[in-house]
Amino acid sequence: MFSKLNRILFISILLLITGCTTYQPYRYSFSLIDPDVEDLTYEDEDIFFQFIPAAEHIWVSVYNMSEDSINFIRNEAEYIDPNGESHNILFGWNFASAMKDFLRDGLYSNSIKIDPKSASEGNVWINIWPGPGGDIGEGWVTVSDSEIEYLDHGMLPEYEFQGDGMMLKESTFSLVLPIEFSGYMKGYQFTFMITDVEVIDRK
Repeated sequence: MFSKLNRILFISILLLITGCTTYQPYRYSFSLIDPDVEDLTYEDEDIFFQFIPAAEHIWVSVYNMSEDSINFIRNEAEYIDPNGESHNILFGWNFASAMKDFLRDGLYSNSIKIDPKSASEGNVWINIWPGPGGDIGEGWVTVSDSEIEYLDHGMLPEYEFQGDGMMLKESTFSLVLPIEFSGYMKGYQFTFMITDVEVIDRK
């Protein structure tokens, strides 16, 4: 009999295979509507943000323009989905490493220190702890990176079996990105509109 973890992994792999062979992936286009700017960038006197759509994710670059180090407070960052529901997020190049770091640090996403005139960047992922199908506990830390990748949870559906991406056109979502400066905190909130959704033909 499969353990809970093996059952979850089996189902996830099966869905992935089904999605890759039957469904065509969605690709989303965004506009930044609050603050209202013409491109997917925002800056003030201290910091520069750049947002790049990446399949079902959004790539975020945080550039420190100030003369002092700043901290991106990941543990308080959130994604507010098109239904208005708030989700804790993971941030980084790779979902598996972000999830393992979260577990190793005691279910906590450590702040990212960004030195003057430098940047931190990565994808935004929904933090799915305690995991799909229920709490699989410490099993996460013994799962391989490639297996964890099958369980990743992007911000938006990538394939039809994950949700109807076409229905999300003209809907909005938000990111709340708290930044700690010397002596104070500022929560930057960005609201995006999904301006277009395409189904990509792999042929």
